[in-house]
Amino acid sequence: MSAEFLHEVLVPLSDAFYKQADAILDLREYALSKQNPGRCVSCYFKLFSAARGDKVRRLHALRKWLETNLVVIAKDEQDRLLESIPVNLDEADLESFCQRMLQEVMNNRVYGGKRVELRFAFKGGELAA
Repeated sequence: MSAEFLHEVLVPLSDAFYKQADAILDLREYALSKQNPGRCVSCYFKLFSAARGDKVRRLHALRKWLETNLVVIAKDEQDRLLESIPVNLDEADLESFCQRMLQEVMNNRVYGGKRVELRFAFKGGELAA
């Protein structure tokens, strides 16, 4: 993770979202370690739910970073990768996002197995700034 991520994405959030400092610190930890991508998305939606007026615009860089660096992966019952689905954070909350992804898979995909597991993952390689 580069200093650019911290400077361009997280630092601008710290003053606007000082009451959500825990979410920002958690996001920093998860992003820097490339661990818990789902928690990164959860932190984004915590910040988004607290955003009013001008603060919503301040989340644009974080949203772009998440959409660039994360995917939703679909795996079958043998843990085989079926598909990587781009992350698009158009919903107002995490539950709505997850419901949309479930509906997308149930209505617009045909996989051979009986079970499909969806989860967030970091894209391979280096993370974008």
